[in-house]
Amino acid sequence: MKPDELETESRTIETRLSHPQAYGVIEILLAFMAEIRHRLWRDLVVKKGTINELKKEYIAEYGLTARQFNSLANEISAKRASLEEIKKERIAKLATSIKVAEQKVSKLQKDLKASSAKLKAIETYKDRIRAWKAAANDLKKPRKKPPMPAAIKGQHREQIKAEISQNKFVIHQKKRRLGILQHKLAVLKQKAAPSLCFGGKAQFKKQFNLEQSSFTSHHEWLEDFRLRRSSQVFFIGSSDETAGNQTVQYDPEAETLRLRLPNAKIFLPYGSHLELAHVSFPRHLWEQFCAALAEPGKDKKKNQKTVSPVAYRLLCRHNKNAGEKAYYLQASFAVPAPEVSTHIGRGAVGVDLNADHIAVTETDRSGNYVDSFIVPFDLDGLSTHQTEAMLGDISALIAAEADKLGKPIVIEHLDFEEKKKALRELPRERRRFLSAFAYAHFHKAVSSRARSRGIGLISINPAYTSLVGAYKYQGLNISSHEKAALAIARRAQGYSEGLKVFQGTLPSQAMMTERLQFEGGTRHGAP
Repeated sequence: MKPDELETESRTIETRLSHPQAYGVIEILLAFMAEIRHRLWRDLVVKKGTINELKKEYIAEYGLTARQFNSLANEISAKRASLEEIKKERIAKLATSIKVAEQKVSKLQKDLKASSAKLKAIETYKDRIRAWKAAANDLKKPRKKPPMPAAIKGQHREQIKAEISQNKFVIHQKKRRLGILQHKLAVLKQKAAPSLCFGGKAQFKKQFNLEQSSFTSHHEWLEDFRLRRSSQVFFIGSSDETAGNQTVQYDPEAETLRLRLPNAKIFLPYGSHLELAHVSFPRHLWEQFCAALAEPGKDKKKNQKTVSPVAYRLLCRHNKNAGEKAYYLQASFAVPAPEVSTHIGRGAVGVDLNADHIAVTETDRSGNYVDSFIVPFDLDGLSTHQTEAMLGDISALIAAEADKLGKPIVIEHLDFEEKKKALRELPRERRRFLSAFAYAHFHKAVSSRARSRGIGLISINPAYTSLVGAYKYQGLNISSHEKAALAIARRAQGYSEGLKVFQGTLPSQAMMTERLQFEGGTRHGAP
């Protein structure tokens, strides 16, 4: 395999620009590029222009270079694609919510109909009893007391009336919500072009409540909002350009930076380039950064000048309380992913995720239980960063164990987004679990750790792993969650548990029996 065909992953390093003499032109550059970016969004996304036509127009009118325009167009296209994906997700989420609401209304209407039928049956029975009592006075024609229908035994009329009243109220509220959801879906589908507020909608809305947002005047808010809108600019790179980027070029030996300025009149006093000396990136990933900027060697492609392209992002961070601005430069480049050193033939490390702990179980090459442990945690009350830090530490522990054993990590493939769409209809305890657990953060952390250490990561269908573990491995003196992790690891190894699962109307109504004939798998420990 050639070097350019190797699997790669992106890395980003950042340095602070301590060059006060350049802050003025950097601020002008950020504001200028932000204005062009906003206009390009209007012409490219809202008015649906073509990139080739707009490129000629913008280069001539605003004095951009071709690569500067390509950087803006690439950023706009990425934002548009992201918003379109978000729109699809929102449409799917609304469709699921509508379906759940319709099912709930249908069930409530059936319950209402059944309660009304019971109430009517009670009234009918009472009429029959009154008729029987009236006829009982006529001794010439004795009659037997009418039997009470089984459907109304133990039923009380006032209780049923209260249930009917409650059901009618809930049905009314559910129908109101259903109408709101249907309206939102219709409006969302009618939107042709995605909308985007540069600077952020939350920051934009702060102008309507200045005091609560800690602004003394609308002018102060406007200055802060404009800083946010022009806080960064992106410059795309290419491996067939000098130093991996035509607009921003960094020399790691001399530690100098050369930034190509636009040809607009506003930049004429500063020349065509902004040159900065003593620009030093941190030592972390320094060797990989230099390797990306190095010459590609004998296996290079035609016109290739560096091993990989390097993209740069110029940032301005504003400390409102201190009234200070700081400027940073980020460099993003590709590094070869480590070769996977684990093998499923040695066994697997199964991971079972729960609300307050993670169970980890190791198997050998035959799928037999070897060892297990539990890592407890509590995410209640933690911020997003604290949650990510805690789950990152846990994922690092699991990755270190898998690396030491030389076995891949096996994790459940859970689509929590699909589950969250129906949260409103779930019990409060389950709703809190799905909102607090942050499965996506854990999966991301495990994937990152595994990839960086060359550990294989396998996702499997988690259906019935808890039931299979509890039923099949009753003899093991471990927790039910460790047994579930064992079933997860074995499933990735291709072993069948030889069980039939019969699902009732409720999730708890599941029954399993061992098959006499095993289909599509092997027995425990079989080759």
